[in-house]
Amino acid sequence: MPATCALCDDLRYRTRAGARWAEAVVCSCQDACKECGGTGRQRFDRPDGRVEFGTCSCRHLAARVQHFNRAHLPATYHSKRVERFDLADATAAEARKAVLEFQARGKLGDRGLMLIGPPGVGKTHLLCGLLRFLVLERGMTARYVDSFQLLEELRQHFELGKGASKLREEVASVPVLGLDELGKTRATGWQIEVLDQIVSRRYDGGLTTFVVTNYRIRPGEGGDPEPQLGGRRRAEVVAPKAAEESLQDRVGQRIFSRLVAMCRPMEIVAPDRRLKDG
Repeated sequence: MPATCALCDDLRYRTRAGARWAEAVVCSCQDACKECGGTGRQRFDRPDGRVEFGTCSCRHLAARVQHFNRAHLPATYHSKRVERFDLADATAAEARKAVLEFQARGKLGDRGLMLIGPPGVGKTHLLCGLLRFLVLERGMTARYVDSFQLLEELRQHFELGKGASKLREEVASVPVLGLDELGKTRATGWQIEVLDQIVSRRYDGGLTTFVVTNYRIRPGEGGDPEPQLGGRRRAEVVAPKAAEESLQDRVGQRIFSRLVAMCRPMEIVAPDRRLKDG
């Protein structure tokens, strides 16, 4: 059935690239709500003859849009959808299947996913597409954060002597967290302490977490994906630095152990799509 609104494809909202973050707005097709007439209150006629009034779905939509605008997805990824992910090979198909399963049936507190692979294989596409859906379609509260930017902002915060960080608290307590580029910076000293505090709080609280990393895990620890696929060995497609060091090396065994308990590791073995498309 064709969409009745060409602007939003009947999603009732539209997303766009902001100055830095992805943004969402309620589509203009929702200006005059057919259910409540703009009052925000909807009448419900129950089978037993009772009449009840409640908040109209249009107000729930507005709240979801606000949550999305606070999720801080990268602007470039505002329109990414898991369904549109290009299935370059079998590992990409398996990763998309797992993300779609969580998208459809995942609950708060469920184990998340750890997407592993070299740059350009679509890991961030899958992560942002999933967070977009969970916030705008299922009403969950989520936050995207680049681990490199997180540590940099926290370093600047500490150097200015501002004490406890609101950002650290948000990342540690948000119901759904998407942690991108884990391992990009080798965690040492205070960085290990900060990451450990964040990961441990999420682990103890049973909070759903998704991780994206270029760094592989050592065989036998957290699962070992098929070492050869489509005639290509991993070493031919894994980023050089990721091939030299494991995620354990980058974040430490204590943090890694908790992450594997919180996230199901899945490796995508494919060439860089950006270079291929370019």
